[in-house]
Amino acid sequence: MLFNSYGCFSVVHRHKPVFTSSQIRKYATSSNISIPITPVNRQLSSKNTITDQQRFGDDLLFQHIHDNLSSITQYQPLPSGSHRFNLGRTLPHILPYEPYPNRTRRADSTETSDIQAGDGIVVVVHLVQDSASKFIDYVVSSGFAIDPQGQDDGKMVVTCSHTLDQISTKYPDKPIHSFILPSTPDPTPIPITSFPSSSISDLLICTLPKSPTINQLRSLPVSPFPVYKGQKVLVHKYGTTTTSTSGIPWIKNILRREWKTAEMFGYRNYGWREVQPGTSSALPYITFSTRPSPGSSGGPIIDAISGSVVGIVSGSRTLSAVKGERGYGSSAENIFELFTLPGFIPSSQKYKA
Repeated sequence: MLFNSYGCFSVVHRHKPVFTSSQIRKYATSSNISIPITPVNRQLSSKNTITDQQRFGDDLLFQHIHDNLSSITQYQPLPSGSHRFNLGRTLPHILPYEPYPNRTRRADSTETSDIQAGDGIVVVVHLVQDSASKFIDYVVSSGFAIDPQGQDDGKMVVTCSHTLDQISTKYPDKPIHSFILPSTPDPTPIPITSFPSSSISDLLICTLPKSPTINQLRSLPVSPFPVYKGQKVLVHKYGTTTTSTSGIPWIKNILRREWKTAEMFGYRNYGWREVQPGTSSALPYITFSTRPSPGSSGGPIIDAISGSVVGIVSGSRTLSAVKGERGYGSSAENIFELFTLPGFIPSSQKYKA
């Protein structure tokens, strides 16, 4: 086991990519913050009262987390580093192939049949609370819902794993409260109950508890088929109300979001060599022309033509001296590798009477 220069836990694997000093990698993660929880004494005079503006400033996300802290911490936290136990595990569910979804199923569709379902893209937060020092620390990323066949215990969410790696490495002995904020009219935090699988290509599968709200959460279509160099892709961009004026309000006006058009630059293997679709090479990483913003990691990359998810944002890195720093992420092929293939019957089931 290794700790890399980005503060992330890495598992030694023969296919683990090797990054040189000329290939600097940056994760698109919202910066770690440690903010004291200052209680408001409602009995103080107006001269000494701490206002919400003084306490939170313009950080509406922190204010929302603070206001819901009691509901967040009432759920059982997960042990730090527990997501690493299921690295590479194949889940017993089948993720449907959806390379050409209909108009209402497109990942970038604004024509959802029910506004209560949201747009399927969520904010993922991993939080540590230190009751002794009255501080909370959390990391933020994006994610999206999927609905595998045979998953009857609520929805699943796909996101990046490096944010959880970062906070687990920083607090190896503290439990972590992981939850999502859905893009529904009521963005109440929903706890993440487990991490059934993860991938070395920066993927993390999360499970959500079964409830009427979660059952309504819209899932996104995912395609196992590659896109080709030069094709247009849409990259989901995360922004705060203080750092971004573009896009549209998101998560009850707490954040902002937009789809950024980018050019597909191609695929890279685990050794970061360029590989071509249609060959025997694996296609673990996808590269594209735009640089994702902090907080965008874990969000979807979609084929601009079909509207299906073809990748998951990780961050940016220098592709070459000519191309400079560009965005990269995990290909959708990696998601399907964590699920059972359609028509596959395990040997343990083949000969049952």
